[in-house]
Amino acid sequence: MVKAEKANSFINLAFPSSKAASVACRSLKPEEILPKESRCSVEIVCRKNVLCLEINAKDTATLRAAVNSFLRWVAVAYDMIKV
Repeated sequence: MVKAEKANSFINLAFPSSKAASVACRSLKPEEILPKESRCSVEIVCRKNVLCLEINAKDTATLRAAVNSFLRWVAVAYDMIKV
């Protein structure tokens, strides 16, 4: 069996405006604080109209789950901004 190395993902999502990106960033910030026992860590940064996610995980399965969760939360935040 092959032991998995750490897995990383860097995701940059462009929003229509810097205000929309900032609102999405602030809404996701609480999710950035994970327990120390967590198998992944997340850094969320807003640069002008781009929301940047850096996800570091102990394995690819954890990375996939974290990416799916954060992208889903970004989609919800974006939909709420449009309303």
